[in-house]
Amino acid sequence: MTAYKRLTLYDRKKIEEGLDAGLSFRAIADAIGKSPSTVSREVKENRSSRPSGRINKVRCRVQNHCSERKLCKVCPHPHAVCVECKRVDCRDVCAAYALQISCLRVATSPWVCNSCAKRRYGCSRPGRMLYLANSADAKASGIRSESRRGFDMGQDKALAAAALINEGLVRGLSPYEISVAYADRLAVSESTVYRLVDAGVGGLANIQLERKVAFRPRKHIRQRSTTKHAKERSYEAFLALGDGRKDTASEMDCIEGRKRDSQCVLTLFQRTTHLQILTLLPGQTDRHVKAALQYLRSLCPMRLWEKLALTVLTDNGGEFSDEDGIDSILGGCRSNPHLFYCDPRRSDQKCSCEKNHSEVRQLLPKGRTPFDELDAWDIAVVFSHVNSNPRKALFDLSPIQMFKAVFKEEGRQFLDALGIEEIPLDELVLKPKIIDIERQKRGLPPISWL
Repeated sequence: MTAYKRLTLYDRKKIEEGLDAGLSFRAIADAIGKSPSTVSREVKENRSSRPSGRINKVRCRVQNHCSERKLCKVCPHPHAVCVECKRVDCRDVCAAYALQISCLRVATSPWVCNSCAKRRYGCSRPGRMLYLANSADAKASGIRSESRRGFDMGQDKALAAAALINEGLVRGLSPYEISVAYADRLAVSESTVYRLVDAGVGGLANIQLERKVAFRPRKHIRQRSTTKHAKERSYEAFLALGDGRKDTASEMDCIEGRKRDSQCVLTLFQRTTHLQILTLLPGQTDRHVKAALQYLRSLCPMRLWEKLALTVLTDNGGEFSDEDGIDSILGGCRSNPHLFYCDPRRSDQKCSCEKNHSEVRQLLPKGRTPFDELDAWDIAVVFSHVNSNPRKALFDLSPIQMFKAVFKEEGRQFLDALGIEEIPLDELVLKPKIIDIERQKRGLPPISWL
């Protein structure tokens, strides 16, 4: 037995053609492979009313012995029967008269005037109905859409879900991360979280969603001069690599603080596992970048470093200008480069790294974070929390979990050497306050956020 399928616009056009031709419901049903009751119900529910022309006011059948009174809402002549009223024609307000002159074609099967001979000449009877495929399809779609509005839960459950969502938003989690972190108690999808917030259930508001309020016109500043690099390290050369090297490449960039800060953060995004490695730089120069990469290489098992540094894609910032020096630390050379550069002002060519920076910015807000007050342990806290949240692209695994699954014991050793730990979902916080909380545990003063 085939599963029930809704009528399509094609089916409805066939129904309209059948009604215009005067076919029975059974003949139409056979033509579209549906039951006669389905066709009859479709015509009756989705027909459209059409205004009649001037109604022919024929003589009422009970005019001589009618005793109806006060048919008008405000009776102008309350002491007489309506048929004798000189101010209002009773036929205009009498439901019984309207029923007398109505057409049985719309009151019984086929419910519409499609095949009526008077349709083309204009009918004076009230209550004209037509079945038009386009109108019927739009009406059915509207009814189906309206039936799916709202939430498939009672008020108590919705308020309980709103409380959990608010708890997650306070911790800086995104709707997707909330749906995963509270899956056992919330049991709703990411889209439902968005709709609950949009509807304001339990005091929720869109202003709590960072991505809905964070976008604003950017200041137009003069572009910095870009570095020059060898042709064999261009983005075109990167695209010429095999898919294996491109898909497992790492993307390198720097996150800057305030203009007066000298410190910055070097980021290395690993495409396979989505792990974002963060390292604090004392200054934004090629010397500091090379020192940071040399430090990471000293902590990383050699076999793992050869995989992480086999292909690195970066931008044209001045801190990456020493291409030969950086490439030698990665393990490459001019004849077999490991370092490649994006085209000037094309950050979209390493979009994964740029997108993941938004996660880092949740803990290190742009323009508010004094990078000069941060130390290596603060960056380790950011590293741990940013890489512990589940990702849809990783099938609800976190980057740390995926990194350990792919690189096994070598990956665990590298993360332990960096002081990185996986944060449980119920302890995950993606707000700047987590840095101050961890600093307090170490006996340090909080950061002077702006």
